[in-house]
Amino acid sequence: MFKIDDTTALRLLRAEDAPELFAVTDSNRKHLRAWLPWVDAVFAEVDSATFIEATIAQREAGRGPTFAVLRDGAIAGIAGFRPIDRANRVGEIGYWLTAAAQGRGTMTECCRFLVRYAFLTLDLNRVEIAAATGNQRSRAIPERLGFKFEGVFREREDLYGTFVDHAVYSQLRSEFDALL
Repeated sequence: MFKIDDTTALRLLRAEDAPELFAVTDSNRKHLRAWLPWVDAVFAEVDSATFIEATIAQREAGRGPTFAVLRDGAIAGIAGFRPIDRANRVGEIGYWLTAAAQGRGTMTECCRFLVRYAFLTLDLNRVEIAAATGNQRSRAIPERLGFKFEGVFREREDLYGTFVDHAVYSQLRSEFDALL
């Protein structure tokens, strides 16, 4: 477990998290559905269990960990890596938080940790963060962390029948090192 602040920690997802993760997802369905296309595919605890199994397999294959974001010991979201491109040493960070956990800088600090982890532990050369162009809260995270805006992937994601553009940000290892 990695302590982020007095109330927040990151812990690798584990199989026994499925009931709590499903409950958190289900109770935040409307909030999460605004920007995440997978919410309607999570019907039951088994769907959360399947997601967790996939993240464990990804980590065990050396393609990046996924963490539960814990606030006061309870799951308040997810932060981690989409499958890492090992050949090119590129990783993309993905994340979400419950409605109640937002607005405190929690995810910015979790992502700050993940960026350090990417460069110093996973030995990546490039870290990316992408978010729907209209999702200002999510876009603010890479901007606060000094990522460079690279451009827009047009109609990158099908969000329940409407294609949305994604703003793409990146940070290189050399840029990270210059900030140390």
